[in-house]
Amino acid sequence: MTAVMAARHLLVTGGVLLAALLLPFFSGQAWAAGGLPPRSASLAKARVTWADMPGAITYQVAILEKETDSPQAALKTFRTVYAPGLEFLTDWLGEKAKTAFWTVAGFDIDDAPVGEWQKPAPLREAETQPTAPLPLDEYDRMAYLPVYPVYAWLAVLRASSYEVEVWRRGPDGRDERVRHYYSYETSLYETDPFTQAGDYWWQVRALDGNGRRYSDWSAPRAMVVTESAPVAALGDSITHGGACSATPCRQLYNWETYCAVPVKNIGMSGDNTEAMYERFEADVLPFSPRVLVIMGGVNDFRVGVPADTCIYYLSRIAEKCRAHDIIPVFVTATPIHPTRMERLEEIEPVAENWQSEQRRLNDWIRSQPYAIDITAPLTDEAGRLRQELTSDGLHPDYLAKKTIGEAIGAYLAGNFPEAVSAARETAASIPQNAPKKTAAPASDYRP
Repeated sequence: MTAVMAARHLLVTGGVLLAALLLPFFSGQAWAAGGLPPRSASLAKARVTWADMPGAITYQVAILEKETDSPQAALKTFRTVYAPGLEFLTDWLGEKAKTAFWTVAGFDIDDAPVGEWQKPAPLREAETQPTAPLPLDEYDRMAYLPVYPVYAWLAVLRASSYEVEVWRRGPDGRDERVRHYYSYETSLYETDPFTQAGDYWWQVRALDGNGRRYSDWSAPRAMVVTESAPVAALGDSITHGGACSATPCRQLYNWETYCAVPVKNIGMSGDNTEAMYERFEADVLPFSPRVLVIMGGVNDFRVGVPADTCIYYLSRIAEKCRAHDIIPVFVTATPIHPTRMERLEEIEPVAENWQSEQRRLNDWIRSQPYAIDITAPLTDEAGRLRQELTSDGLHPDYLAKKTIGEAIGAYLAGNFPEAVSAARETAASIPQNAPKKTAAPASDYRP
């Protein structure tokens, strides 16, 4: 892996830190036999969930004594919740736990509400005493598994860290573990591509401060890798997906969700055009696409990389495509909004000449035999990404992703009917049922 490809994994994209922190001190630790850790289910707690709210960076959950109570008069309010769900203690409610209600509202990056508080729901109907983390992926609703999946789950109350396993169904019908991670975060971005066809599944469990089991394993989540994908997309985080506080494993902020054509997601958060070029053989060719949608450049010109450099690498990608009988379809680079980007310390300062370099890059893209122009509807009168379409100034939010996906879908359907038909047949053949676990369960303790 080159320095360029390694560096991209350190970037913050989609408002989520790309953290897959290993816990090396676990490796030499041993515990006394029978010293089972306290289980998270021993706590009196409840877990509530809700659908992603467009534009929400955080959520607030209010516990109400009565259904008619105002959230401002809540018994307790949990603020700055970043996921579409929450575990919380209920012992403080006493008998009121049987009659209390809960409600939730979303808030944007300025802490302004993005909609109304939801209708209160009885707390007694919430999940009680959950024994395992709740996975948040929506891969079973996507046309294909992304080449770089993201694992995300709701935080387990008082957990210190998490253990993630990925298994693959072997040719003998047994499952073999192929990936094994530890993380202090509640999301984990894959850095190794899934290109070998087969049936996979992943699971997660919580660990305590000593690295011992704190919860049960979550229910397995199926992931299917097909042998081919007639239509695929190579790109950066805008193709990979996610925005606000949602990761790419959720559908809301993925343009592929709104594309009328099934598209294999070969996006990689943090990529510049050089990194896209470097992983072409490893990530694109295994799926033998007939059409490859190519969208990149924003991670170049925003930090001062000349448009000529982007054009060089995109041209090389096009040459590789033609050498393998793949039709390259370029998509214009989205604008950015520097003022909004400046509010986030994790994002590098924006180059002063970004607009001139974006224009030069997009002029070249528009000159290609197959090109999709999605820039105009996303751009304000000053040439920036429209403020209402982005939270962080870099990543397009829901409405922008919808605009991008619909435009790409319409173009593909109108220009490549045979490839589109093949893509729909391939996506329709993917089984969505989770494989049953046949291998022996992993040990409750780290060796």
